[in-house]
Amino acid sequence: MPPWNHIHPALVHFPIALLTVAPLLVFVGLLWPAQRRGLHAAALLLLLLGFGGLLLALESGEAVERYARATPALLAGLREHELLAQKTTVLFGLLGVALAVLWVLPQLRKRELPRNLELGLLLLWLLLSAGGVLTLGLTGHAGGHLVHDLHTHAGPEPPLR
Repeated sequence: MPPWNHIHPALVHFPIALLTVAPLLVFVGLLWPAQRRGLHAAALLLLLLGFGGLLLALESGEAVERYARATPALLAGLREHELLAQKTTVLFGLLGVALAVLWVLPQLRKRELPRNLELGLLLLWLLLSAGGVLTLGLTGHAGGHLVHDLHTHAGPEPPLR
């Protein structure tokens, strides 16, 4: 296995994919009511896996930061990327909890939510998840800027701090 700091570029693509597909499954579940529970369970699983991937990406990103050569532009870019990554992690953590509550609530109540309430809550969730996916995209874009424009690579240079 490569050193922790070298795995970040490969690792980040998994949560991006998983967290982008999860809202699509929720949307498809709204369009296909007969399969809604299964699709929403799959979306919840993707959110859980994607959130775990975000946590690993944050940790591996910290390792990359320790080995990056410090320049003012790089430090500013790292700070922006890190803040966006933290916001993305919090957003998807909250979205995962919210979807889990929506999925488990009918089982706890032993009856389904009123149709209009469920639809409204799921549409609100989808709207909020669009913000999460946008933040995720901005985080990836900021990371791409570090690599492609500022030529940041996790090499064996002395630590930044």
